[in-house]
Amino acid sequence: MATTREVAQTTDHTTRSKPFTSDEYLESLRDGREIWIYGERVKDVTTHPAFRNTVRMLARLYDALHDERKEILCTETDTGNGGYTHKFFKAPTSAEDMVGGRDAIAEWARVTYGWMGRSPDYKAAFLATLGANESFYEPFDANARYWYEKVNNEVTFVNHAIVNPPVDRDKELAEVRDVFMHVEKETDGGLIVSGAKVVATTSTLTHYNFIANNGLLPIKTKDFAFVCIVPTNSPGVKLYCRPSYEMTASAMGSPNY
Repeated sequence: MATTREVAQTTDHTTRSKPFTSDEYLESLRDGREIWIYGERVKDVTTHPAFRNTVRMLARLYDALHDERKEILCTETDTGNGGYTHKFFKAPTSAEDMVGGRDAIAEWARVTYGWMGRSPDYKAAFLATLGANESFYEPFDANARYWYEKVNNEVTFVNHAIVNPPVDRDKELAEVRDVFMHVEKETDGGLIVSGAKVVATTSTLTHYNFIANNGLLPIKTKDFAFVCIVPTNSPGVKLYCRPSYEMTASAMGSPNY
């Protein structure tokens, strides 16, 4: 995934009282995002043969938040919107909450028979910490709270990309500035960043990309030490996909090739 864009604090916080429905989720993916696979740009990920069946399965997960499985999957939000959310998206405050989150994860997994390795709840464990301990993120605690409330209210689908492309591994980050993601310029409106990250699994079907660095690697240069959440359809964001198991399976009868 390569990006060059301005990263600013989002301000269009629309309060919802219910998570996305399946129809709303599908429509949210038709947002002009720039996706490339097999050398061609994807016009609509909801209908493209490399993604369409996976999209349908993800939509079923959102359907489950509104049908008879709601009692197992959902709980009241703590964001003040008077609505409900997936239990694992809410910061737990008791053992009962943790058990409820566990059961909600299991119920969603049953919908996909365990085959959806990156469903919307996989990043919720991190996102819930933004609300559970927002003061940890000072002086950006308001940003942390904003993202916690937004994701909690919508059951937003977020992925992450934290790995640098596997090139010039014997060099420090700053020596591979032409490839690795870094800050080009800091402005009053946010950061202008450029470069690439890899292994953004399921990013084609998510709403936001969480960008950070692998915590095991030392960062000695300030312009590489940034963390942000970027809308998937942001101008300048391009996603380059690996081969599609789904498309291969439809042609070969098996995802193996």
